[in-house]
Amino acid sequence: MYELKVRASKTYGITIAENLSLFTERVLPLITGASVAIITDDKVSALYGGALDGFFTAKRVIKIVIRHGEKSKNAANYLKIINALAENGFTREDTVIALGGGVIGDIAGFAASTYMRGITLIQVPTTLLAAVDSSVGGKTAIDLNAGKNLCGTFYQPSAVYINTGFLKTLPVKEIKNGLGEVIKYAFLSDTVRKEDIGDINAALIYKCLKIKRDIVEKDEKESGCRALLNLGHTVGHAIERLSGYKLSHGACVAKGMVYAVEVSKRIYGLSDETVSNMYALLKSGKHDLSCGYSAESIARQLAADKKRYGDRVNFIAVKDIGKAEIVKIKISDLKTMMEDYESSFKSV
Repeated sequence: MYELKVRASKTYGITIAENLSLFTERVLPLITGASVAIITDDKVSALYGGALDGFFTAKRVIKIVIRHGEKSKNAANYLKIINALAENGFTREDTVIALGGGVIGDIAGFAASTYMRGITLIQVPTTLLAAVDSSVGGKTAIDLNAGKNLCGTFYQPSAVYINTGFLKTLPVKEIKNGLGEVIKYAFLSDTVRKEDIGDINAALIYKCLKIKRDIVEKDEKESGCRALLNLGHTVGHAIERLSGYKLSHGACVAKGMVYAVEVSKRIYGLSDETVSNMYALLKSGKHDLSCGYSAESIARQLAADKKRYGDRVNFIAVKDIGKAEIVKIKISDLKTMMEDYESSFKSV
């Protein structure tokens, strides 16, 4: 069992355990109201929909189930959730529990942050990606037609409980989805190493979340160093949207990190050895690192990115493994760099 404390605008604990045996001790004292809403998706509901039921025998529990997948992180489902809370008489004392992956964590978090201007939120991630990344740090959002995560809030949960037992039923695709974010952390800090990536366990999750915790505590609302956590995401989100969300987030982040390496090579004049080490790390997740979209189509998507400032976009470049920095690049210059390396992308 591992534990972390996050000291942001709200102080809360993260528990990483092999089962739910500590849920009563770590989470139940935080649930003070009479009602609990468990928000999940259809796939998680079929596997673990009743996993938390025994903890709330003294509470009124409602369950709100949406379809799995990124396309469900939309305004209609957001309204479905907050209308269900209102129709069931939820008050500011009551609680929302996000039981699921990144999509559920984002939309349930957004609903909790805006219903009555904020009610208690508990994150219970069921995927590797949510466990190592999205359940912690307080980012909530829904997607708009114009782009991903364009409508959201910073809203910290009251607790995060990670049951690694949930991860045992994940298909290979979902493990690889999470590994996209794990590799990101390996690029950001040498505390996560290439040899760690093949062993999905509580220790690896702890290492990733400690990196994120330390960054979030310094910059909760992404006015500075928190942007480093977007490594691979600037281009990755563009690819994700171009695919119609058929490609997973983690797979797209991995592809986006290819661009990060190649653009960094151009900016910093990285040595062949450094680039080779970076690609070895990228390949450790066994992702398809090729890209089927042109630099021009990606650049068009970047125009709608929330990280855009005028004609520039925040881009996370890497001088070496463990040494990333935020660079403001003109979208037109980024497009030119991507075009220069398109042949490299296709051959990876």
